[in-house]
Amino acid sequence: MQTITNNNPETLKKQFNNYILDCFNSLQNRDRIVIWLSGWSSLNIYYAEFANIFENIDSSLRDKIYFCFLDERVVDFDSIDSNYKLVKELFLAELISKWYVKQTQILLPNFNLNDYETDYFNQVKHIDIWLFWVWPDCHTCSLFPNHALLRDTTFWYLKISDSPKPPSDRITISVNMLYDIDFASAFFMWEGKIEAYNKFMDESVSSDDCPIKLVKNCENLIIFSDLT
Repeated sequence: MQTITNNNPETLKKQFNNYILDCFNSLQNRDRIVIWLSGWSSLNIYYAEFANIFENIDSSLRDKIYFCFLDERVVDFDSIDSNYKLVKELFLAELISKWYVKQTQILLPNFNLNDYETDYFNQVKHIDIWLFWVWPDCHTCSLFPNHALLRDTTFWYLKISDSPKPPSDRITISVNMLYDIDFASAFFMWEGKIEAYNKFMDESVSSDDCPIKLVKNCENLIIFSDLT
């Protein structure tokens, strides 16, 4: 695990730029590169930097990149509760308007299907890069503290219908699929995340109480934080 801590946003953006380019360099020979995006407006400085990165990478690499959403709420994609809607407004719409990516490179669950989690697994069986914003309660994806899904051992996407945070119905990645991610990054930003960060670093705190600790099992993990 690598931790990058700095209270200067410009320095963190530069480090993020280097991180993404290193990921792309490591994955450039793959036929497809799947990036999992988190829906949170506080990541906007990083999404803005990500958009700048797209301007400077070769089109042959851009054509391989796909985006997915694995902490998505079961709502219409134009709903204010949709993570996709938020990230599209922050980031994806600009890439589409500039023809850096096509709409077909954005992979979304089909909530009109009863088994939408199966359909989504058929679309996205492996995730290469994960960008995750950390919440104060330390949940990751829609795996909440002390929730039964933390003990699910399948390699699959899971439905959750009793989310402690509304809306209650969501799709999430299973723990074993999370472990399969190649490059994981978590963002502990602002003073409101101090308690979550301390729990994450405290070896006496279990992943049941702090699910974001699950990412420590990912092969390549980097932490970005302004909590100096």
